[in-house]
Amino acid sequence: MGGVSDSNFDLAVGVGGDALDSGLQKAYELHRDAFRGSVTPDPIEGTAYTFAWDFLDAPALVLTPPDEDLWNEMIKADGVTALPDSGVLQFVAQRLQADCKVADTALPRVTGKVTVALRLTLDGGGGITAVPLGVWLENLPDGPTSIIVKNVVVPTLLTQGTTLLKGLKIPAQNLFGQTVALNVVRVDVIPTHLVLASTVTTTAGQSPAARPEPVDWPTDKQVFTLISKGLLTTLLTASVKHYENTQLAKGDKTIQYLASARWDATFRQAVNLTVGADPTTASAGVDIDWHAELDLVPLSPDGSGGCALSKAGHES
Repeated sequence: MGGVSDSNFDLAVGVGGDALDSGLQKAYELHRDAFRGSVTPDPIEGTAYTFAWDFLDAPALVLTPPDEDLWNEMIKADGVTALPDSGVLQFVAQRLQADCKVADTALPRVTGKVTVALRLTLDGGGGITAVPLGVWLENLPDGPTSIIVKNVVVPTLLTQGTTLLKGLKIPAQNLFGQTVALNVVRVDVIPTHLVLASTVTTTAGQSPAARPEPVDWPTDKQVFTLISKGLLTTLLTASVKHYENTQLAKGDKTIQYLASARWDATFRQAVNLTVGADPTTASAGVDIDWHAELDLVPLSPDGSGGCALSKAGHES
């Protein structure tokens, strides 16, 4: 895909359309209340409006912009006339139940398919904003109510939607005692995948080096992760440090009237950890303290006697 290499990153995650829809379905089943709600914006020309909605089925994402015919039929957000060149997807609800109250008067309930065109943009602070561009409604109320819906209700909800979906960020993760902050620097919406690419900072202040510039996203997989060599080195180093001074083995074995052995080993540290050209391989100098003893016992029925045959060990 052209243009992928013009933004460096430490970590990129791509999720295919099927995986996204499966995730939305699961979220819908587990968090049903999150898919219904209401809002009362500031009065419009002195008139109070209340909007309520309920997704009667799990919504889905279409990772392409609406076609020209659908776009022309959409009710546009204020100031929007044309589709942007990139970052546009469709949020589709097969059955959305919508209610609107104007002052104390309830408008007829509308239930039907709704498609929202969204553009994903970056806010410059590592967050993502989903900007509603337009809405297509399968069913519109008849008569004067239709005018209110087209000219007041939908534009107001589109404006509210921008506020609700502003500055979305990936939560910081704690990995091996370090807080890792992900700052999204690129959002790609391609026909098969939604891709988020991030730079990374850690509480240790480490700035991973060698950010790769891939020629193309590996779209043959439903979900993929790309990680820079520098970040991989940082995380592996933190992982290894997490296990410093960990006992690897300890035990003893006795063969009655013959011999006994005792041993223990402790991992101290790894130094000069290096990720190879093949990122699935890495090497490091490993320091392990170990001790072992072997006693040879004379063949005596009462088990008396015995002498140490050997003792050996290593300490850092």
